[in-house]
Amino acid sequence: MNVRFISTSPARLALLAFLALPAAAIAQAAPYPQLDPKHTMQGASADTPVPPALYRSVFAGLPTGVEETRVDWKKANADVGQFKRGHADLLKWEQEQAKAPPKAADRPSGPPTR
Repeated sequence: MNVRFISTSPARLALLAFLALPAAAIAQAAPYPQLDPKHTMQGASADTPVPPALYRSVFAGLPTGVEETRVDWKKANADVGQFKRGHADLLKWEQEQAKAPPKAADRPSGPPTR
């Protein structure tokens, strides 16, 4: 332990007191605010009227996505359930669909346009 640092010489005590004066003056400058007990008692009363809480859902302004229609989740689960081996069966099914000729409703009815 450094004993020379902890000293009670009058010069050091005077310097410490001089440096502490501005802090003491600032601490005393602002008076403590006095609260009005009337408002506290009014706020503690159960009869005090309170404005209704405003609720706005965080999901209100979100985009709905790229799908235009909603799909029945039970039907979607059944459709996915037909692929017993998972993704490998799904890829095979997509390749078969790409090779198949388009249906009559998908074919253009008139001559090709530029």
